[in-house]
Amino acid sequence: MIDVDFFITWTPFLLVGFVWNLVVTALAVAIGTLIGAYLASIRFGKSRLGNRVCVGISKVFRNVPTLAFLFAAVFVLPRNFEISDHVIEIPLWFKAALGLSPSIIGFTSESLLIARQAKARGEYGAALLFLPTWGNSVLITFLASSTASLVGVSELISRCNTLIAATDSSNMMAIYLYAAMIFMLGCLCWVTFMKMFRRSALVQSLPQKWAAQAE
Repeated sequence: MIDVDFFITWTPFLLVGFVWNLVVTALAVAIGTLIGAYLASIRFGKSRLGNRVCVGISKVFRNVPTLAFLFAAVFVLPRNFEISDHVIEIPLWFKAALGLSPSIIGFTSESLLIARQAKARGEYGAALLFLPTWGNSVLITFLASSTASLVGVSELISRCNTLIAATDSSNMMAIYLYAAMIFMLGCLCWVTFMKMFRRSALVQSLPQKWAAQAE
């Protein structure tokens, strides 16, 4: 039988871990979107060499497993570096975000290029398909943020493991189901936000603005 008081007591502890999932996801998305947009802009240009290089980078980022990048970011990058005799430590959550960003880079590079090509042809509705594609890649990154527990980030799954080890292992299934429920709630919130954003007056007005600019 599920002990409600048990989860009431430990929910704040678990939610702090979930906040780290959000932090890692947000940073990975920010890094990945910016770099992916830059690659897409080069691919949209006229440089053949730049296009080939960026296509290769995008393919690597899309096809290499996320875990490979995650472990590379954590174990290949130095733990700290010095600037003017000051030692600056690179936190694990930042490395985890770097490791998760390549998938966003690949998705953004490919999807934004297609969107820009569609806009150039005057297919403005097709150009807006970038939004759901990007939104789905954010959702995938959010779910993948749980792998940050493998490299020492104290996120939700890591704290679930800590809680199981510190209490009774018979609670393991209930704790993991509780964590799954929290992730599902986060996914539903993001999906709802993206639907509202796509239906907003700002997004709906873009095709008319682009058409007016093309005239």
